[in-house]
Amino acid sequence: MSSVVSADARTGIFTYEYLVANPPVNNEEIVSVQIDLSRHPGETALSRTGLVNGPRYMRHSSEDTFQRISMVPVGISGPEGWTSALAFDNRTPPRGLASWGSYDDPFNLRPGRALGGLQLTSYGLPGIREVQIDPGVKAPPGLTDWESLDAFFQLFTFRASTVAPKAPPQNFVPIEFLNYLITLLHDSRQLGWVREAAEEKELLKILLMVMRRLEASEPAKAAKRLEKCLTEVREESCQTVRCSREKALTSEAFALLFFNGQFLLDRLPHPTHGRDDDDD
Repeated sequence: MSSVVSADARTGIFTYEYLVANPPVNNEEIVSVQIDLSRHPGETALSRTGLVNGPRYMRHSSEDTFQRISMVPVGISGPEGWTSALAFDNRTPPRGLASWGSYDDPFNLRPGRALGGLQLTSYGLPGIREVQIDPGVKAPPGLTDWESLDAFFQLFTFRASTVAPKAPPQNFVPIEFLNYLITLLHDSRQLGWVREAAEEKELLKILLMVMRRLEASEPAKAAKRLEKCLTEVREESCQTVRCSREKALTSEAFALLFFNGQFLLDRLPHPTHGRDDDDD
C-alpha cells in the first residue's frame, strides 16, 4: 500500500491518498482496508469543520462510532463500488478505524491489480499507522461462533504500516516534538521509506544540530537549521505514489518528515536569514 499526502495551507487540511496493490502471486481478492485513527490521551482533540465525506459513506454507523470511540476526525471517500465508514475493532480499548469495503464481487481487488481512490482529509499530522487489508476468504462450514470466526479470518489478514492522520500533543514542547521527529526518521528508515543509509545520516546530523540549539536556548538558530532540514527533505523526496528509485525518500517519508518538521518550525521564532555564524 502506497500513500501520498498534500496540505492546503489556507485551510490547514491534509489530504491522504492511497493506492492498494494486490500482488499477482496472491490467490484471493482484497475486499476491505482499515487504517488506525485512534486518538490517545494527551493528544489534541481536532476539528471536524470542512471535512467532507464521499458517496457511499455509511453516515449513521460512522456517527455512532465517532461518538463512542476516541479517534482523529476525518473526511473519508472511496473508489467506485466501495463503501467507506468509521469503525472500531475488538481490541481493549477498541481502536477507531477508517474503513473501506467492496460491496459486490465485480469491485473486489483481484490479484495483479491496483486500486486508487481511497482518500482521507484531516487536520491531523502525518503519522505512522497500522493498516489492515483483508481478503475475501469464506469461513468453513460449522464455524459459527464469533471468536472462532475472528481467529479464522485473522489468519488471512495482512498488516503493514502506512501514513495516516495523527493528532499532535496537547502540550507542545519543542524538544519533545523534535525527538518525535527523529523517531519518525529512524522508523522511516526501518520501513524502507528512507532508502539510503547516507540520507538518514545526513538528516539526523542536521536534526541533532537543531537539538543542540534548542538545548542552548537558541530557538531562532534552531529554526534556521530546521529550515535546512526541510529543504533537504524536499529535494531528496518523491511526492507521488509511483516513486522513482532515484529519490532517497519515498512519498511516505516526505509526508512524515516535511509536514511534522514544518509543524515544529511554525512554533519556533522566525529565523533571520543573514550570515550564518553558527560553528556547527
